[in-house]
Parts: sequence; structure tokens; C-alpha cells
Amino acid sequence: MSTINMSKCMDSKHKHKTHNSKNEMDRYEVIKLLGEGSFGRVYKAKVIADSSFVALKVICKARRSNKEIIGLRRECEIQRNLHHPNIIQMLDSFETASEIVVVTEFAQKELNNLLGKEGYLSEERASPIIWDLVSALFYLHSHRVLHRDLKPQNILIDSTSRAKLCDFGFARNMSTGTHVLTSIKGTPLYMAPELIEEQPYDYKADLWSLGCIMYELLVGAPPFCTASILHLIRLIRHEQIQWPTFVSENCISFLKGLLQKDPVKRITWEEIKNHSFVKGHILICGDSTNMPLTGPLSESTLEVKEQQRKEQLNNRNKSRSLNHHSGEHVNMAKIPQMNNVSGSKSNKSDSQDTKNNNIILNEFGKLSIEDDHNLARNSSQRTDKPNFIEENHPIETEEWIVFLQKSMEEVMCGDLTSLTQPSLTNIIVSPLRNTNTSSKVLNYVTKLLSISFVLKSVSQDSKDRIKKVYLDVKLVPNLVYSSKQIMKIKSENSSSSSVSLPNTPLPHRDIYRSVSDLTDVDIQSLEYIYTLITHLVHLDNEFLLQLCDSLAVLNVFAILRSFLIVCKSRVQIIMDLLAIFTHILRVFPENVELIEKIILNETVEDSAVNFVELLRYNHPVMQERACLFLQYLGKYLTTNKIETLWNEIVRETLEALMYDSNENVRNAADKTVDELKYKEFYKQKSVNII
Repeated sequence: MSTINMSKCMDSKHKHKTHNSKNEMDRYEVIKLLGEGSFGRVYKAKVIADSSFVALKVICKARRSNKEIIGLRRECEIQRNLHHPNIIQMLDSFETASEIVVVTEFAQKELNNLLGKEGYLSEERASPIIWDLVSALFYLHSHRVLHRDLKPQNILIDSTSRAKLCDFGFARNMSTGTHVLTSIKGTPLYMAPELIEEQPYDYKADLWSLGCIMYELLVGAPPFCTASILHLIRLIRHEQIQWPTFVSENCISFLKGLLQKDPVKRITWEEIKNHSFVKGHILICGDSTNMPLTGPLSESTLEVKEQQRKEQLNNRNKSRSLNHHSGEHVNMAKIPQMNNVSGSKSNKSDSQDTKNNNIILNEFGKLSIEDDHNLARNSSQRTDKPNFIEENHPIETEEWIVFLQKSMEEVMCGDLTSLTQPSLTNIIVSPLRNTNTSSKVLNYVTKLLSISFVLKSVSQDSKDRIKKVYLDVKLVPNLVYSSKQIMKIKSENSSSSSVSLPNTPLPHRDIYRSVSDLTDVDIQSLEYIYTLITHLVHLDNEFLLQLCDSLAVLNVFAILRSFLIVCKSRVQIIMDLLAIFTHILRVFPENVELIEKIILNETVEDSAVNFVELLRYNHPVMQERACLFLQYLGKYLTTNKIETLWNEIVRETLEALMYDSNENVRNAADKTVDELKYKEFYKQKSVNII
């Protein structure tokens, strides 16, 4: 038999019962694990007192925010007050110091498993399940509760074949004055178009999900079904539904009413109650609120709802209105080759995608930087700075990796839609600005965003379109931001080897890890990030301008300096940074102040970049780029600044490279010496110590 690791100590402030939690658990005998997910585990258990069976949902509090804990308690309160034969009844709940335990009635199987075994059901067998679900939804909506996560996994079948709704983790109790919601919740396969398009929504979103489940019961798959999230979004928004021809007219009529893409045209509860397919089969309980969602709205209420809808749209559009608006060779060989790529391609989206390319899903994030065309390009004159919107919602690493791998396969098979539509590329970019994104996910994001630049099959026209989209979604600033998140210490406690940024614009000083503390996966992510940035800034000067702005706004000077100091262990990152910094000075020398802040730090004695180490490093590309960077520094840094970096050892090392065996190194050293030999600092014998 299984056991649950329950703490003996109750959380007295939030406990649902006054007696000891250990005594609570003593009432149950755990039989087996039924399932588990990101929320926790569900066990089948026996009540010792009467030998009846129950389900124990055990949710671990560790690593959950206070907001999440409050949400879990809200779920308990919602379920506690729901009493309907087609809704799983919550029997008890209690907390320990580390877990929340919810006790519910036990149902034998999931609808999802039933569909997995049988594929689909006849109309005769499916109808009672549909009637049960309509009854459950009517009860919820009559109590002003939206489920918001209807799917076969959340529908259980008891021993009498009665369908029951469960799992109210996304449920929300709507207050009397609230008629619309805008937060995206739910499972994409069953998600209503208004949610996909981020429109305000109400109880009719649940009716769409019900229609998807009804369709799956009869046909064997949801109306829109694909492994690619991006493709699924396009289908839900634009594709016509293929209606089954083997069911009754009444059934099709009801199904079409539920699956109207326009929520205004979608069937209402008044129409549902009188529809011949369900009339007489809805189990209606007597209790409801004074203003149920199942009743027709008065004219004045409709006006309030429409006003709220317009206000929500205006607020969303205001927040988003600012969002859209030949160089040296970069080695992109570290992008892996995809083997056994599926030959199937997703369908191309129609022209409406272009019209709707500003539509994105909240759960995948929005643009992190608002466009400001009036940004001063000189860092010293920069007054209007873009705002970076940090995201910290939970992110499912394995689910994202599967999604990104599938998207990579699509791109490599020739379907570039995910990289040529801003709304879709935005979804891919969103993990870059999420503080909870793992370096493993960042690896896949940067690989996917880089593929088009190394595939020979991608036309120049497609590359130009991808370049424009990357500019529109502010890819470079998002990449810089993600590198900052890799370095940031997430906990409040900092180690002695951390780096603290001075003059931070935040109310507290950000603390960063030492480069030596990074894992191999962290380093790989940083390599992918800065290799992609290097390619982009050499591809178009607009990327370079965005980079200069993001360096200033994000205040990443100390981080980049730390990469350059530890040169022997971080070769690829250093070589990319040298190429980036040299290009900034070559194209926009007025931004020399940014470079000064990176390579010099007057507050820390030994933190200046060691050019002797860079020049002597046994790698010709490193030596070549170090020479060129030094050339432009000598050209644009003020004398007193360059003298802090320069000494006789630097000069001797540079001149020695003029006779190096590698031609590129020799040429770079020659050019640098020719540029600097007439400078006063070059001719003087400096005694500075690097």
C-alpha cells in the first residue's frame, strides 16, 4: 500500500479543521496512486470508519507562491459549496505545514481513458454524458462560477455511469458586478476563440469547451487537433469546423450552437434549456444566486457588459500599441542537426493571420519592451527608455521543450510560419523574459530562432521577413534580458562570489552569480544567446540600435565585464562579445560610453578587462577580435580611459602578434598598431599593471 508523507504539524493560521492533521490522515487508508501532475498527486483511499472509497488530492506547498496557495484555498472554498450529482463532491480538506489535502468522493474512471479505449461513442451512448455535463455547467453558472478548464481529463465517470465535473483549479467565482474576464486559462485544445484572441469572455467560453468535448465524444477527436500549439491557434481562429454527418439533426443543431466562434452568436442558456436535444434532460437543482449567469441579462446589464468589454479592449490595445512598430561571419554550427524529422507540415495560415498578427496568448507572455521611436541613440542623451515587463508565471519545462522541438521540426520541413508572424514568434520569444524559465528551455528557444539563418533551403525573401519580425518583437533586447536572468541569484541571500550592479534603477540592488558558479547548461544558453545576438547585430543596424538601448536600460555592464574577465573558460561568449563591442564602436562610435561601462569599473580595483590575457589566448579568432577591439578602443576612448587599460606588456604582446603564424591575426595586429602607434599613450612607457 502507498503512504503519503504528511507533516505532523498543522498550519494553524490556515487549517480547515481544528483537530490535528495526523489524526485526519489516520481516518484514511491509502490504497494506490491514481495520478500526478504539476499540482500534486491523487490517491485512492478507503475511509476506515465505513470502508467507503474516497480520492485524496495532495498538493505540495513547497515552491508555490503565496498567491498560488491562496488560489488553492479558493478552489477548496468553491468546491466545498457545490452540491450537485454531476459535480464531484468535496468531503473534507485540511492542511499540514507542507501540504494541502483535499478529500473528494471517488469516481471509477476518467472520460479521457474511456475515449482512449473506445475512440468515440455512438450518439446514443454519448447523449447521457452530454446531458450530465450540461446539468453540471448549468449548476455552476447558476452559482456564478466559471470552470475555465473543461476537458475530458476533468470529467469522471462513477460506478453508475454518471458523468461528474472535477478539478476547479481554474474556476473563478464571478462577483455580481463582473460580467467579463480577460485572463487566459484552460487547455488549448478546448479553448474558445475569444480566449485565443485575448478578447473579454464570460460563461460562453465554458459552452465552447463543452462543444469541443461533445464533438470529441461523437467523432473521436476535438474539432481542432494538432501537436503544434502555434498551428492549433491558427486553426481555432480561422479554420472552419468539419461537422459530422452521421448524427441526428437535433444533435448537430445543438453542437453548432455550442461551437459558434463568435460568442455573441453562441447559444445562450435560455436557448439551451429549450433545445430539443437536451430539453427534459437537464437536472436543475433549486438553489442559485440572485443573479445567475444562466438567466437572460436585462437591457441595462447588457449595456454595462458591453461597456466593460470596450474598456477591457481599450486597456489592452493601449498597453500593446507601442509593441509593434553586411557583417562578419558568425559560426552557427552549434545548432544541432535534427534527425528523423517528421515529414508532415502544418497548414499555412490564411491572410487573416497578417491582419491579426498582434494577437497573442497571455499565458505565453507579451512583448517585454515597448517601442519608442524617439529613443536617443547616443547613450548620454537617452532620456525616454523602454520599459521591460518581467514575467514570473510558472512555466512547464518539459511541455515547452516538446512544443519547441515540434516547432523546430516544422521550420526544418519548410513551414516558417512560426518565425514570420509576430504574434506566433512572440510566443516563442516569451520564455526569454520569464524569470522561471530554465536554461534548458532557453537553449531550445535560441536554437529555434537561429535555424532559419543556417538552413540553405530558406530563401532570402523569407529571411528578410523573419528579420523584420525579429525586429518587431524586440528579439535582441529579450535575449539580453534572458542572459541577465541566467546570472541573477533568485533567492534573497547572496554568496560572497556574487556580482552586485552599481547604480541599479531598481529599488533594490540585483545580486548576480559568479561566472564560475554557472552550470554547463547555463553556459551553453549564454553561448547560444550571444552567438545569435552577434549574428543579428551584424545583419542589420536596427538590431544594433536595439542592443545599445537594452544594454543601457537593463544595466548589464557588470555581467558582461565578468564574462570577459574569466576568459579561459568561456571562449565562445568572449569572442562573440568582442565582435559585438567592436561593431558598436565601428558603426555607432557615439555609444562608446556603453563600452566604457562594460570594460572599466572605477569602483572595483581589479575588475578591468585583461587585454594581455585576451591577446595571448591560444585561439586565432580570439586574438584577431581582441586586436580589432583594442584598435577601436584606442580610436574612440579618451586618453585617460585607454591609459587604464594600456601598458608596455599590452604593446609588446600586440606587436608580437604582427609576426603570428595565422594571417588573420597578423593582419588584425598590423591594422591595430598602424591605428595606435601615433597615439601618445602608445608611445609612452606606461607602468600600469593589468
